[in-house]
Amino acid sequence: MEVLRLPILTRELSEELVEHQNFELIDAALAQGKGAILVASHMDNVDLAGCSMSVRGLPMTVVAKQVSWKPGAEFIVAVREATGVTLIPTRRSTAMIQQLLAENKIVTLVIDQHLKQRHAIVCRFFDQLVSTSHAPARFAAEADVPLLAGVAYRKGMSRYHVLRVENVGLEHPYDDAVENVRHNTERINRIVERWIREFPEQWLWPHRRFKVQDDPRGWEIPPALRSRVTDDS
Repeated sequence: MEVLRLPILTRELSEELVEHQNFELIDAALAQGKGAILVASHMDNVDLAGCSMSVRGLPMTVVAKQVSWKPGAEFIVAVREATGVTLIPTRRSTAMIQQLLAENKIVTLVIDQHLKQRHAIVCRFFDQLVSTSHAPARFAAEADVPLLAGVAYRKGMSRYHVLRVENVGLEHPYDDAVENVRHNTERINRIVERWIREFPEQWLWPHRRFKVQDDPRGWEIPPALRSRVTDDS
């Protein structure tokens, strides 16, 4: 129902419905003039969160898969564009993301879903093997831009929400750039785990997140995670 009402979302209505916390982190990131990577998940109403940021004047872009149902896809695209959100296709998006960062835009990447092997690395998620997008850590490292995370959650059973921004940053414990991307991707998974533990009832994602754990055959499992492969696999 909230998504159906998004076409009438204004800045004033956004300020009434969504409380923004720690948004000075976004201001500081954009002040550097290089854009920022924002990690998100399917907590609460992720569309309301992104659109509420955009109608408040933030340069929001979102990498998103197209909804398979055509009328639904057309509606979601129209809502996002009407509120000022720039949509980025998941395919062949590297050059577009690089250009948007150069234009000092916020590029949002939602990472709590299974991806094909060419787009992901195997990490831990609630101590299970999962494919996780390495794009946030990789783009942040390659473009030398701030890496942030944002979580939305509903206040009880009300129509009011909180959108909280957290600083992730990049750590560089290894000499190898690939290992640093893996390290920071694991850190992002720990952040999403913390969000879900905080608001378990608000993780609205009926997606088969643990496909790698169910069948790890054909996946490149890091040595440190091979003990999680069961004998049946």
